[in-house]
Amino acid sequence: MHKRLSFLGAAACSLVVLLAAGPPAHAGPYAGVEGGVTLFNDDYTRVVIPPSPTIGAHTNFDVGWMAGANAGYEWPVGLALEEEFAFRQSDIDRITNGTTGPIFKGGDAHSYSIMTNGYYRWHNVTPFTPYIGGGIGESTVVLNNLRPVGVSGNFGGDDAVFGYQGIGGVSYAVSPKLSVAAEYRYFATLRPGFESNVGNFNDVKVAPDYSSHGATLRLTYNFDNFR
Repeated sequence: MHKRLSFLGAAACSLVVLLAAGPPAHAGPYAGVEGGVTLFNDDYTRVVIPPSPTIGAHTNFDVGWMAGANAGYEWPVGLALEEEFAFRQSDIDRITNGTTGPIFKGGDAHSYSIMTNGYYRWHNVTPFTPYIGGGIGESTVVLNNLRPVGVSGNFGGDDAVFGYQGIGGVSYAVSPKLSVAAEYRYFATLRPGFESNVGNFNDVKVAPDYSSHGATLRLTYNFDNFR
């Protein structure tokens, strides 16, 4: 038992030393691309079909995807600041109410986001660099071709809202200038609102929560070498 504890303690100390070691820190500008899978939360959706009162529903999303590009600058201490453009897309199975059943079927939701992100990267003597980050910005969320049940026509619209995200991952230095990373992202916006006329109904409103969990691969080119 004591030998096992001693081994674990030594391993923990070694990990701390590796992560605390300075080189090979990177400083300078970088640019990259990213892509991956997104799992949207089946969250609350507010539906208003006048003259009826507000209906509490939820949106069932299919598995979606995202792609993006970024450019930024990293300082020798491991802090980095970047601008990112990202596109997310997911098909919608249905928007449904637990009492009355489906209200809309089909369609898709996608978003265009411009985010300002900050990171802290733990550079060490290994080629692996863990990091955490977060960002804020604007996201334009779009609903397309929602089909109301029992009514002819399609529903859709777009809304620009505040977006935010949390990021965590590990990068691997393939070369002094090129690295690949695997990361997790939580992305969400303030609730977007959409309004349109459908069939004989005017001013139909749909306001879904919009948040997702993502698994992303990221490729980064550093214009300065690691040092």
